[in-house]
Amino acid sequence: MSKIKIILDWFPNTNHTGFLVAEKKGYFKEAGLTVELSGDVHGVLDLHGADIVLGPQISILEKIAQGVPLTAVATLTQRCDSGIVSLKESGITSPRMLEGKRLTHWSPSWFHGVIGEVVRLDGGDYSKVKLVPMDVGDIVSTLGKDADATWVYENWENQELIEAGKEINYFALADVDPLFDFCAPSLAASRQLIETRPEELKDFLGALDRGYIDSARSPEESVLLVRDSLPAVSDALLIRSQHHLSNILLDETGHWGYMAPERWERMANWLIEHGYYDVRRNTEYTNAFLPGRG
Repeated sequence: MSKIKIILDWFPNTNHTGFLVAEKKGYFKEAGLTVELSGDVHGVLDLHGADIVLGPQISILEKIAQGVPLTAVATLTQRCDSGIVSLKESGITSPRMLEGKRLTHWSPSWFHGVIGEVVRLDGGDYSKVKLVPMDVGDIVSTLGKDADATWVYENWENQELIEAGKEINYFALADVDPLFDFCAPSLAASRQLIETRPEELKDFLGALDRGYIDSARSPEESVLLVRDSLPAVSDALLIRSQHHLSNILLDETGHWGYMAPERWERMANWLIEHGYYDVRRNTEYTNAFLPGRG
């Protein structure tokens, strides 16, 4: 059995149900693979000897520019599932209404470029946003106390807030402009894996495709099957989250992982234009290892 080591972008959650289903149902084993999964809050997208690492397109490009030999080989969802969440009492119903409010942020400069553009396109002034440098581990205790708004993935943090009985406002970045429907989260493979074990990569993505198809077509059954590998939250939260994701996991062919070129290209070119990425490379991403795409 060949081994593939994977570092997730966060702790295992419903974004990763396809991995857990593929392991639980033996899809990886059928492909002749042993898969090692690890992940924690605030992943930094470093390989640390792994074969595949997960992260948003922008972070993958940032690492590539720093000389890390990566190529994106799949994306988790067919629509970027991220946006800005706040408590309803904050009154933040659109990007420009972040003015005067406290927004948590990460350290990379591209964060401010992207969210600044989101605010600008809605007619707001990003310089009027009160920025709070903070990696948010507990969204429920953060909003209303340390900050008013946070950039999140809808499938998880929104569900945690709802579970805690909070009334929330949320706007998806992809609804502001197609630019923000970039490929996030995505899987990036090491160039070594791609160049020396291409068939194993194909077999891995084929097994993962099966896991995500199951997750999309039978969300409740799939997430409960692997709930022992997920955080200690209610079944209701997991089911609600997986049903939400089931609508955006597969493309029009019924398969998982495809990176639509327009999604990747728009953001990569914007990053170049605004100085957050150095130069385009033909090794940034490929769909060639996905089932039916090679």
